[in-house]
Amino acid sequence: MAQAGAGEIRAGGRREEFRPEVSLLSIRGRYRSLDLVIVGYSLFSEGGDWRSIYLYFRDAQQKGRGIHLVDGRRPDGRKQLLAAAAFAPRIVVNALASLMRWPCLLLCLFRRDVFIYLHDTEYMLDRCHRSHPLRYRLIRRVLRRNPVLCVSRQAENLYRERYGSTRTHVVYECTRVTTLDAFTPGRLHILMAGSMDQRKGVPLFSQVAELAATRFPGWRFHWCGGSGSTADLHRSGRVSWHGWQPALHPFMERADIFFLSSLDDPCPLVALEALAAGKKCVVFRQTGVAELVEGLAGCAVYEDYSAQAALAAIREAASAPLDLERLREAVLEKTGDRQFASNLESAIGLERADVER
Repeated sequence: MAQAGAGEIRAGGRREEFRPEVSLLSIRGRYRSLDLVIVGYSLFSEGGDWRSIYLYFRDAQQKGRGIHLVDGRRPDGRKQLLAAAAFAPRIVVNALASLMRWPCLLLCLFRRDVFIYLHDTEYMLDRCHRSHPLRYRLIRRVLRRNPVLCVSRQAENLYRERYGSTRTHVVYECTRVTTLDAFTPGRLHILMAGSMDQRKGVPLFSQVAELAATRFPGWRFHWCGGSGSTADLHRSGRVSWHGWQPALHPFMERADIFFLSSLDDPCPLVALEALAAGKKCVVFRQTGVAELVEGLAGCAVYEDYSAQAALAAIREAASAPLDLERLREAVLEKTGDRQFASNLESAIGLERADVER
């Protein structure tokens, strides 16, 4: 799913690209109008320390709160960090990984009101002390004087005892218990996942759901995803709009058909994940997934980008038995991890290089 974050400012429900050529006065106005700037350097890493603050960011963004996410690793990260340091009313720095970066550490030394959200164990703090003694001394100063957001009472006690932190707040981590009451047993559930915008087919999905309501009242339509450009897009009340989800798997498991409503999409991973999960897929001819599912029993390709054609394709898929074994063979044949590695290494000449060595 497409994400909105670094490189964008969303205030009052509006999204604007951050452009360095705009005037200082304009930048000051934009950042001062924000409720919060979140700074991270480990966003989307394999570790989990970014997940809680990112889940909060996405939820707050979808509710229209003025919030901006700065990914310090991006090319424009330092410029955004400087603008936030100068003008943002509130800043939260996420995790020790961010404090270990000089620009972020200097920000926290410069502004004593920057909140530090820590997820790190005593082991990680000790390792930081051994590996970067000078930087650790500055981090210790920051944690002693800046407000610290803690993931547990145990963590709060650790920072209080180790650094003398007094401005501490226990906020815990963040998770979401997914409720799927909308997936009524005995119904046919049709799922789409992607950013809510024109290209992903929000209008088509809505039209199909409304058309199906009169012809197939037992069908239910679901959309997971948010943060796209929803301006002037028709969103039907016949669709359950679940918003951005940190985990799509529970929804995918309960769905019967994955309906890719995209107008164009080279090869969206979510469609491949649906196939790998053994779900029937219905896709438009002009998407790259069509070449994977064409001819597979239980899947269907619609040639005309219209609600009538898509509904007919869904009905075709719903009425045909799924050849699960053939489906998974077809997926692995072209998109399995081993096949991908083989395709990639062959394309870049890596196999040949290995043989020559």
